[in-house]
Amino acid sequence: MNTNFSFLQQQYPNLFAISELSEKLIYIDPSSSLAKSRLFSEKLSQLVWEFEELGEFSGSQNDRIYRLANVNVAPDIIASILHTVRKSGNKASHDGIGSFQEAHFILKKCFQLAKWFYETYEQDYIEITSYTLPEKEDTASDALSEKLEKLSKELTNYKNKIAELNKSKEEVESRKQRSDNRARNLDLTEEDTRITLIDPKLKEAGWECDTLLLNNKTNKTLPQKGRNMAIAEWPCDGKWADYALFVGTTLYAIVEAKKYASDISTNLRQSNIYAKRLVESEDFETLGKWQEYKVPFLFSTNGRDYLEQIRTKSGIWFLDIRNERSHAKPLRGWFSPKGLVDLYERDIEAENKKLELSDYDYLQDTNGLGLRDYQIEAIKNVEKNITTNFEEHRSLLVMATGTGKTRTVIGLSYRLIKSNRFKRILFLTDRKLLAQQAFGSYQDNKVEGINTFSEVYKMEYTKTLIPDSETRLHFATVQSMVKRLFYGENDGLSIDTYDCIIIDEAHRGYNLDKELDEEDLEFKNQDDYVSQYKKVIEYFNAYIIGLTATPALHTTEIFGKPVFSYSYRQAVIDGFLSDHEPPYRIKTRLSEEGILWKKGERPKVFNPETNKIEELAELEDDLLVEIEQFNKLVITPEYNRKVLQELVKQLDPDSEEKTLIFAVRDSHADMIVDMLYEEFENIGLEVPQKAIQKITGAAYDPEQLTKEYKNEKFPNIAVTVDLLTTGIDVPKICNLVFLRRVGSRILYEQMIGRATRLCPEINKEDFKIFDAVRVHEALQDYTQMKPVSNPNTSFTQLVNELDDISSDERIKTQGEQLIAKLQRKRKKIEEDSLEEFIYMAGGKEPKEVIQAIKNASAQEVKAIIKEFKGLWNYLDKKVYRPKHQLISDHADEYLGTDRDYGNAKKPEDYIENFKKFLKENQNKIAALKVIVSSPSTLDRQSLKELRLLLDQEGYNAKTLNAAWRDVKNQDIAADIIAYIRTLSLDIDLVGHEERVNRAFEKVNNMKPWNRIQQKWLDRFQKQLLAETILTKEDLDKEPFKSEGGYNRINKQFEQQLDDLLKTINDNLYVA
Repeated sequence: MNTNFSFLQQQYPNLFAISELSEKLIYIDPSSSLAKSRLFSEKLSQLVWEFEELGEFSGSQNDRIYRLANVNVAPDIIASILHTVRKSGNKASHDGIGSFQEAHFILKKCFQLAKWFYETYEQDYIEITSYTLPEKEDTASDALSEKLEKLSKELTNYKNKIAELNKSKEEVESRKQRSDNRARNLDLTEEDTRITLIDPKLKEAGWECDTLLLNNKTNKTLPQKGRNMAIAEWPCDGKWADYALFVGTTLYAIVEAKKYASDISTNLRQSNIYAKRLVESEDFETLGKWQEYKVPFLFSTNGRDYLEQIRTKSGIWFLDIRNERSHAKPLRGWFSPKGLVDLYERDIEAENKKLELSDYDYLQDTNGLGLRDYQIEAIKNVEKNITTNFEEHRSLLVMATGTGKTRTVIGLSYRLIKSNRFKRILFLTDRKLLAQQAFGSYQDNKVEGINTFSEVYKMEYTKTLIPDSETRLHFATVQSMVKRLFYGENDGLSIDTYDCIIIDEAHRGYNLDKELDEEDLEFKNQDDYVSQYKKVIEYFNAYIIGLTATPALHTTEIFGKPVFSYSYRQAVIDGFLSDHEPPYRIKTRLSEEGILWKKGERPKVFNPETNKIEELAELEDDLLVEIEQFNKLVITPEYNRKVLQELVKQLDPDSEEKTLIFAVRDSHADMIVDMLYEEFENIGLEVPQKAIQKITGAAYDPEQLTKEYKNEKFPNIAVTVDLLTTGIDVPKICNLVFLRRVGSRILYEQMIGRATRLCPEINKEDFKIFDAVRVHEALQDYTQMKPVSNPNTSFTQLVNELDDISSDERIKTQGEQLIAKLQRKRKKIEEDSLEEFIYMAGGKEPKEVIQAIKNASAQEVKAIIKEFKGLWNYLDKKVYRPKHQLISDHADEYLGTDRDYGNAKKPEDYIENFKKFLKENQNKIAALKVIVSSPSTLDRQSLKELRLLLDQEGYNAKTLNAAWRDVKNQDIAADIIAYIRTLSLDIDLVGHEERVNRAFEKVNNMKPWNRIQQKWLDRFQKQLLAETILTKEDLDKEPFKSEGGYNRINKQFEQQLDDLLKTINDNLYVA
């Protein structure tokens, strides 16, 4: 038999024998041929798995295909062909039915797989581009079956080949590029594209679809009641639309299918023609006519998954023809039949109007959510963006940790569902614990009257895979959605399943220091977390709302600029969050000088594989490890003990105050817990058994431990790695301890956010930071939005992606990502391997390479990056991270504890710097001048703006109080106004409480006040002790508004309230 698979015979005899048998069987029993073709694809994918050294595998063929695709080994088209062959073979095996036409088509697919496989792994070129079925011969199939059985027992040893294929990272990257190129060059006809790529996706979305069977041109297929059919080749007055989508007998859409990887007409020109030329008949119904068009929805696709870099060559382009102002947009999947019907029937304009006209009063009811003014403003801004910004289907809310993001979004989502603006919302988190916490909040908090959200609308938790028609809110994790959408577990999740997605902790997936836990294992590949996370939220045809306290660069790229921001400092100034004192920096000899192994010494390392401590060879040079690598690169028990010996003097394990300690890894957390018990005992404190606990992903039942930490007295001191860094609310946390250095400002601010919540229950006034690794010092100059490249994306990957990028803007962006990655490694390169870098970069230093890329035009960037091809491979070598941790037995000693005053080295410098700032800006900043000359006229808004401005410069009352206490040895709790006047007028500093009490002593002695008036004076005094100023406008706000506000109180003071307020404020600032 003259077979097209002969190129496999020598190197892959088993594959060749299966293909030969499949070709023989097509004339005898097509269903058996289909089964053998499935076997062929299975054996081929197993070989690919082995060649790529992907480890043990125990799943199904379906699982293997999805995994090959998601580690970027099988290009999209190859994965689709593998699925097509798999499904066809399964059907033939189970039902025993298969046509000659189908078996022939599947053999063509097997040939394409074989050609791609051989050219990729043999680095050869097969000249045959299209498959030709051999003529029928009389050779007995039994003989071929025996030959195959014999070959299957003779296992081919590919050990040497595998070693050769993976001898270097350069070889692997080269093969990856070759694989993509060969896949792109496969000869796929338009029919191939429909059968292999488009049919399966339409079926997944709920349509009956089979290009060969449900075909009007070849089989006269017509729509039927009760069936949702995608009928191929539908007549349009002499032309044939590739698909017509019918719900029952009603036509909803026309689809134009293009050949794989060819350009898509993004204005859907061909579909437009079909929609105009459609000939109506009694065989089906139409929904109406829009201008000349007889169908409301148009689609165009070439079967390729959407990629932003190749917009016009990928995705499913969709146009709602009913609105003349509508523009075509790319979709990531197909609408379900119900989704298309809902889309047709919806009246967005009416829903927007209903949302705009509804009031907000019930959201501020103190018996319900009791939302604050800024939370209502946040909701209004999102709703305005939804109803007026038709181009941007996204909003980002930035609200500091502890300012009520969850309560805000409960109110927002309730309004969006109540107005029917959205039918079903997906609440997405990156952890089950956070999903559980949010679910509980929706169940517990009343939103309107006595009802909670869950009592009005149906909600589903993470265990529900597919929400039913009544579900209005569904909770899920990113990880579970990735599995359902991209790992073969998608059963009914069409793009219209949700029309709104709320993403909690939207900055996640971008923490440089985040240690992957069990839930994150799916992302340990080149298709890193951020891209998976982005793919999930972009898959659905939904409005996306991101929530975060600390936006990362990728956050704004995905969600756009914030529609509302409320910062930590704003919340502190408004009195809604706790402030912290200047951090305490615990210093030891090793933390200041580093850990030094001298030349000739033999450092010890811990080998986790053997669980033993081993000695290295003698050092050829000195080895110095500095503080940023303590507990990471080097295990240093002595340093940890010295720090904890001082820490136990500051903590009370039996108090109501909670402490959270950040460790580097699980073993480090264990060390800290043990040492804390020992050191408390050494100073004579008996610590209750459960007072100190490790709460990490590796701990037994971390969810229960977290609940106990939040709700019970013990544990009082928790040691964590990453589990409690974000999204957990424990208001009683009063102490944060950093024994872990982080390189991400975002993660650091999230960690700080664990302690910012108010807790009147224990009279919490502020919180303390104990910093033993100089993390605050290292990050204080970072901006919140500092762009840092994703460490999971290799240099070589970024370079190879340039081949698929055509726009100048995207090329420049790619160059910037390379620069960002290089900047991260630059210091280490210049210290350890500068000469080698210069050699690989053709004589250029890192800063010169960075400058060259930065200053170049887009096309020059492409050329420069390609010029340094060897350099990028070199940089991807993991030469900067040791395989094992060093063990230090160096002695250490405690040197003292300093306070961190930012740029000022000493507290007196901080005070002097503030005095200098006041002198230089008194005539430039109006509020400063008012405070110095006529403080009683200061209004609340001006004071708030001034406090924010001073805060940005690094000056606030909490830090000034600490500095004053350190310098003057006076514990005076003064406010910012007192400090401004003291340092500007050179007068004595008076504490806030003393100043308020003095003022009211004078007011109380002015005249005899009646009992009601005295009650109000006492309340004014209490309010001023909690606030800084009291104005007429304040009396129309709570806590005075509910008792009649200014007008009623003014009557009780015989219309003299304005004079009284002036008198109070004048007496507050008597020098």
